[in-house]
Amino acid sequence: MIDGQFDHVGKIKGPILRGLSARARYFHNGSAPTLLEAVHFYEIRFGLVLTPQEESDLVAFLSVL
Repeated sequence: MIDGQFDHVGKIKGPILRGLSARARYFHNGSAPTLLEAVHFYEIRFGLVLTPQEESDLVAFLSVL
């Protein structure tokens, strides 16, 4: 839900994550050359606090999709 209206659920489809690691250079402008840099971007953007192990685990998970 983007705007809180129940009938809008499922109206927008995001990109699939399958094969994500094979499509290096992330974001619309290719500003993140690696998955780790993409993870770091979102940590800063949304104020996430991930340990180095959590970052590594997330990158490993995304790499096998």
